[in-house]
Amino acid sequence: MSNTLTEWFRHVPEEKWLRDPAASRADAQAIWEKLELKAGVCVFECPCGKADLSFPLARLGANVSGIDFNSHFVSAAKNKFSRAGLAGEFKTDDMRTAQFPEQMDLIINWASSFGYFSDKDNADLLARFAKSLVEGGRLLIEVANPSRVLAGEATRIIASGEQVCETWDAESKRATVIFPATQFRGPVSASVRVYTCDEYRSMLAAAGLKLVDFYGQGFTEFTPESTRLIVLAQR
Repeated sequence: MSNTLTEWFRHVPEEKWLRDPAASRADAQAIWEKLELKAGVCVFECPCGKADLSFPLARLGANVSGIDFNSHFVSAAKNKFSRAGLAGEFKTDDMRTAQFPEQMDLIINWASSFGYFSDKDNADLLARFAKSLVEGGRLLIEVANPSRVLAGEATRIIASGEQVCETWDAESKRATVIFPATQFRGPVSASVRVYTCDEYRSMLAAAGLKLVDFYGQGFTEFTPESTRLIVLAQR
């Protein structure tokens, strides 16, 4: 498999991964309430970034852990927890090959972090998530609403205010986002496999997981107009 397909995420500038802390806190609260989580619940965030969700979940009482390929983000997560006097285990690793913790009550794959790899690697990741869960444990995946992925080429504005070019390839079913060149670097492209709801349902079943439901942003009703898709599955 080409290096472009498997390693593009290593070249995206770090600031493109950052999320609004207030939005992360709101997401964590929504997850806590929707899933009726209790203190002591074991949560694995993969990838974890700077513990965008893990930190507010830990404040609510969760036992959290996470991995991310970016060592700077992992260091930031550790420092954040240390300063707050909270327990949390974070390490730098590749989620395709990392040894996941066992007996997790909840695994969170958030903010368009699924679909980075080949179909096989993406399916393998789901199977490994399933093995990491306790019986009855749950998996959350949050991505862009596949029905809103633009056909053809278009431009859009991302959270940083930057205009990016987005293309959709119907044959590979991958969306490519091209970040424009700056004075410090050339253009960078990101390639993500976009799965439909039916594809998620089939992949989850193959991994030993049962689809619970699809939701829109904030666990609202999922519609074709929803900006986000939240997939909730259970072992």
